Amino acid sequence: MPHPSHQPVAVLRGVKKSYIEVDRTREVLHGIDLELARGEFAVLVGRSGSGKSSLIHVLSGIDMPTEGQVLLFGEDMSRASEERRTDMRRRKIGLVFQFFNLLPTLTIEENLLLPLELCGTLDAAGRRRALDLLDAVGLADLRAKFPDRLSGGEQQRAAVARALVHDPELVLADEPTGNLDDHNAHAVLDLFTRLLRPSGKTLLMVTHSAEAETIGDRVLELHDGRLGPRTRSARA
Repeated sequence: MPHPSHQPVAVLRGVKKSYIEVDRTREVLHGIDLELARGEFAVLVGRSGSGKSSLIHVLSGIDMPTEGQVLLFGEDMSRASEERRTDMRRRKIGLVFQFFNLLPTLTIEENLLLPLELCGTLDAAGRRRALDLLDAVGLADLRAKFPDRLSGGEQQRAAVARALVHDPELVLADEPTGNLDDHNAHAVLDLFTRLLRPSGKTLLMVTHSAEAETIGDRVLELHDGRLGPRTRSARA
């Protein structure tokens, strides 16, 4: 099993994020400093509304920071265009969400092939990788089914496979077990360990799950938009 290296995959320096509401500006991230090492599994906990999803969105380039710097693979994404951030996300980042976000009009196999098409890598090798991943997550026999024909656990396994099909270096998972029962949650966590650890991928996972915390190399806590060490009161 590879060990995390000292070369950071992602760096946040003094990151702040604010949203303009009807009559005020609400700051949800207050000067976040964070480094994710290559091959590291980091788990992020915190109460609802503490800023966890906002941090994921800023780190992935979905949102821009209000202040501060976001470095991905040595490149300053806080100064990058939307087009460049999208390209970085498509090629080097895998995203897993609580609500699966599978496209309902595409089969499970087509959902996996779409990221490859967007990256321009939908060739024979890409199709083979998609089928291999579906086999690895136990869905090879369901590849022609549409998402609404799958259980919640099966949909999340498909979402994990989709997040990995383009071979990303960084995987960001926002409450990936939040809508699953204990059995399916355990299966998804096992997939992260089994599919990401051997290849030295980096994982940042937002969670409320005590079991999910056990797969992390370190556990971080967001409290009122400030990042600090894990405390017992972090779980909502």
